[in-house]
Amino acid sequence: MLDKSLQIGIVGLGLIGGSIAKTLSKKGYKVYANDLNEESLKNALNEKKIDGLLENLDQNNPFILIFTIPVLSINKELIKNNELLSKALFITDCLSVKNPLKNEIEDKRINTQNFILSHPIAGSEKSGYANSEENLFEDKIVVITKLSGTSQTTQDSCNDFWSLLGARTIQINSEDHDKYFAKTSHLPHLIAFALMSMISKSRETKKEIFTGGGLKDFTRIASSDPKMWEDIFMSNQINMLEVIKSFKSELNQLEKLIKESDSEKLNQFITSAKEFRDSLT
Repeated sequence: MLDKSLQIGIVGLGLIGGSIAKTLSKKGYKVYANDLNEESLKNALNEKKIDGLLENLDQNNPFILIFTIPVLSINKELIKNNELLSKALFITDCLSVKNPLKNEIEDKRINTQNFILSHPIAGSEKSGYANSEENLFEDKIVVITKLSGTSQTTQDSCNDFWSLLGARTIQINSEDHDKYFAKTSHLPHLIAFALMSMISKSRETKKEIFTGGGLKDFTRIASSDPKMWEDIFMSNQINMLEVIKSFKSELNQLEKLIKESDSEKLNQFITSAKEFRDSLT
């Protein structure tokens, strides 16, 4: 359990950072944050979800530091907050891609003893502080990735931190993490974006024909933040290209079966996919 005297420093007060702030401030922790969006900071201060800006954090007393900013922005913020890195009890992130950050940290020879990577599986197609909420992480999974020098104390503290937010942690290395999520998260978003792009170029003018429940359910994630997903696709480029290739192969197989009017094999393909989907909890 993390002591109530521990200060919480958050870099990025969007959906994830805002939800951390709202949950921990309610539990009595002092929270300090920075964000490029001045309105988000103003609202968080007025709502008493943060106690001040990150610069107001007392570096002479224990604190932790959480980066919740986009993948391609974190390098600049690591340099900007370099003084805090060495003093924090532990540092973690909330990014959807791990290997580039892991390599960046180790290449720059940043002390990794108090650094550990986190990926809370608790996102939404909505973004920004205005959509953050208390208890966002309740009963959710957070994937933890150790760096080469991560200490056991840091790992234990990180587990306690996410437990405090209501989540449970599992551990995966950075390479496997990026491969898994390229398939299970990044590709589905890419497909949703591509499908909506295709439909938007249709000659049909009546939008109501495109608003059925199935389409809305399937493409809900196409309402996600474009900048965030641009960063994710580009930072996980190698794995994305691999899964796109694999998905194209499945589409080609379906196309072939339909073209050849092979109803039996088409049914087998669909049935196999359905059975696997039904097996997921």
